[in-house]
Amino acid sequence: MGSLPLYLLPLFPLLGFALLICLPRLFPGKSGGLLGCAAVLASFVVAVMRYLGQTDAPDHEVLWSWLPNMALNANLAVGFYLDQLSALMSLIITGIGFLIHVYSLSYMGHDKQFTRFFAFLNFFVAMMLILVLADSYPLMFVGWEGVGMASYLLIGFWFSGRNSEASDRELREASDREGVANSNAARKAFIMNRIGDLGFMFGMFLIYKLYGTLVIPELAERAESVRVAQAAIELTCLFLLVGAVGKSGQLPLTTWLPDAMAGPTPVSALIHAATMVTAGVYLISRSHFLYDLAPGASTWVAWVGGLTALYGALSALNQHDIKKILAYSTVSQLGYMFMAVGLHAYSAGVFHLLTHAFFKALLFLAAGAVIHALHEEQDVRAMGGMRKFMPFTHIVSLMGVLAISGIPIWSGFFSKDAILAAAFGSNPALYVIGLGVAFLTAFYMGRWYFLVWQGEYRGHVHHPHDADTTMKVPLGILAALATLGGLLNIPAFLGGGHAFDTYLGRAIPLHGHEIAVSTELLLTAFAVLAGVGGLVWAFLEHRARSLANGPLGLLSTQALYLDTIYNGLFSAPSRGISYGLDMVDRSVEGSLGAVARNSAAPGGLFTRWQSGFVRAYAVSMLLGTALILGYWALKTIGGGA
Repeated sequence: MGSLPLYLLPLFPLLGFALLICLPRLFPGKSGGLLGCAAVLASFVVAVMRYLGQTDAPDHEVLWSWLPNMALNANLAVGFYLDQLSALMSLIITGIGFLIHVYSLSYMGHDKQFTRFFAFLNFFVAMMLILVLADSYPLMFVGWEGVGMASYLLIGFWFSGRNSEASDRELREASDREGVANSNAARKAFIMNRIGDLGFMFGMFLIYKLYGTLVIPELAERAESVRVAQAAIELTCLFLLVGAVGKSGQLPLTTWLPDAMAGPTPVSALIHAATMVTAGVYLISRSHFLYDLAPGASTWVAWVGGLTALYGALSALNQHDIKKILAYSTVSQLGYMFMAVGLHAYSAGVFHLLTHAFFKALLFLAAGAVIHALHEEQDVRAMGGMRKFMPFTHIVSLMGVLAISGIPIWSGFFSKDAILAAAFGSNPALYVIGLGVAFLTAFYMGRWYFLVWQGEYRGHVHHPHDADTTMKVPLGILAALATLGGLLNIPAFLGGGHAFDTYLGRAIPLHGHEIAVSTELLLTAFAVLAGVGGLVWAFLEHRARSLANGPLGLLSTQALYLDTIYNGLFSAPSRGISYGLDMVDRSVEGSLGAVARNSAAPGGLFTRWQSGFVRAYAVSMLLGTALILGYWALKTIGGGA
């Protein structure tokens, strides 16, 4: 069953993208969406079959020579590499991606650019698969940049607004403003990711300088045998961290990620749960053989993750947009993953990546169902009591909230507990931050749940409807995964066998700290109390109708003013410089234009003689001859006198 070639994984969605973007007229109605779903489903089937046929030894398939004996003085080929890490990532990308595609059939069913939307979704999935399957850093960078391009296209998908052709003038103007905001969000994501990409490129240059290869399997072997300067390997890993920070929205390049929810809700689910933002965690985990040699850079990774987790949680506390709460939550949960891989607890970080894909995709798609039912309303203050109108979506949303809050037996309990245990054994300060973030996470997700689903209905739609079957099926599957997914890695002190750790440990080393069973039980109790305490606090605040108040309210609403600071330090000065240069350009253009016009004026007089008519030239010749003869006659008479 493992005989299917690896190139089929990205090939199917690439073909779907090519057909939908080049021949859209061949796919009327929802046929384009069905083709997009079929392409990703085919890749998922390949991923499952390769997983089932997998052995302990990785598979390395080289397709063709890419840069033979050129600038790198090495035969760099296009090849795909499948081990336990890339197999797991392929299953996540294609599995969650397929569910999001199916959901989109209904959610985007009335959009005029329906086929184009699925073309971009297919392109996104294909690029992400190239990224995780690449056998070299340059090929990984191709997927890396492709994912960035796909995110730009999808975040700004409604670049003209959703009602740009409306007959009502006010509605059309509001749509234009929405389109501008969406376009700005897409540009912001694209530009901030270019900063991270520069770090990735510098990291690649240093890797080749140090080890003479960029092929990942070869590099893993040479990293063990070739001794290099410690400062050089630390700097290399720090550059790779810059790339990971940009792609995964970590501090200080985090402000693009909350704005990415400007795209359609399925895009938010795809970016925040299954694809783009996980690329940074994957890069560091894939480069574990370098980070194991760079303790200083690894410490930076862990602290960037811990501080980002805290920043995201504080920013999510008092947001009002149903999707923006989840977006800041993604920032925070990615911080957990970075903290784990920075502490060399790679398995714990990747396991949280898996469970987060389950419950965050579920929460975003549930939020999309609410938005859909309320005719695009996204303010949680205009919701409330939605459980009466949307009982199915209410139940699955509750499953997602319990999972992300770390309540047993839901998946987030197992993955978050593993990260906190690793932090306790390596860095107690990060453990305290992680435990505090767990409490804040439960509170803001409890707030999200109570404002949307409990209390009195505050909306304007007369009778909201629940999700249809096409949307319910993905929601139900994700709810089941969010509930039971943690059972894949039950720890030994709870009677399990660490099945996930055992599987991933064949590709990535497991750096564990010995912790007494009694200590593990105590840490688990603290984590559960943090989750339950946060939910209870949210319930009490909801009962007191003071969820929007508190000392952190304004600070949280403004996301700790990080965007404002960046605007003052970078954006506003850049715009000022651009405006000044534009004025100078206009001034110079005006001055040079005047000089040009004055210089051209005499020439304009002469051009009138160049009419192209023979008779005009004949008259000119006669007049010239007469003038010459007259001058000669006058000169002769004057001389004779």
